[in-house]
Amino acid sequence: MLTEDFTAAFYSGDISAHPDLRFVAEARQAAYSIGIADALADRGIRPDIIGGSSLGFMIGATIAGAIDRREFFEYLRHSTSSPLHPEGEPPQGIAVCVVPHTEGVEGFLGDRTDVHLACEIGQFIDGKNGMYMFSGYVDALRELAAEKPAGLVNVVTVLGGGHSPLQQFRYDWIAPHVETMTFSDPKVPLVSGLSDRKLTTAEEVRTDLLRNSVTTTQMAYVIRGLDREGTQLALVLGVSSAAGMFVFPFQVFPVAAPSDFEAVGSAIYEAGIPLSAG
Repeated sequence: MLTEDFTAAFYSGDISAHPDLRFVAEARQAAYSIGIADALADRGIRPDIIGGSSLGFMIGATIAGAIDRREFFEYLRHSTSSPLHPEGEPPQGIAVCVVPHTEGVEGFLGDRTDVHLACEIGQFIDGKNGMYMFSGYVDALRELAAEKPAGLVNVVTVLGGGHSPLQQFRYDWIAPHVETMTFSDPKVPLVSGLSDRKLTTAEEVRTDLLRNSVTTTQMAYVIRGLDREGTQLALVLGVSSAAGMFVFPFQVFPVAAPSDFEAVGSAIYEAGIPLSAG
């Protein structure tokens, strides 16, 4: 599951190409990131605060001990088994967009009622553009893509929508399952992309897990939360473009391959961060 190549299915636009695509896509990211966190912990490298947006928030909550690992993967199986859209309604999708600062998100959304801002992913280091994800009806997303210069808007249909009021049906799908889950207070402070606050209680984590399906998520909240807590070095777990593409007010170091583990120690030392025993 962790190594099979689903590239062809992902870009085919046909969800029937692989029925488990949504579950595998999320579960493999989670397993990868949690495994890296465990490997770091075995080397005495543990976080003082954890932050994440969207799926990253849920993974972070699990690493922080707020969600039991087995229950988390059971939740992923349940949530990704929901329909892609309500019966009788148009199909939904997402669009990953490069938005010039001169135009802004409103220049893309305009008066469209069938397209919503789903995620603020990050601000590019070039200072000229940001990356965002929109969610809405597929036809409306394709109209948006056709109106913008080629390459700025990339529509993905196989995963359905996300982080949008149009996803209320999915909220209703997952809510009963979430009620069966056990949540704990995070062992370390946790910040999510859903609000500019620090999560310290089990109920706050439960609330954000539910809100995640219908609420815009913003990396800016995560970055501000980490910065507010005095973060000097953030380790990005798993495959990510964040470390090299986006603006952060602190050092960001990617940990994705075995060769990165030795370099992490050097990065921590160079940042002047002491490692506590145990």
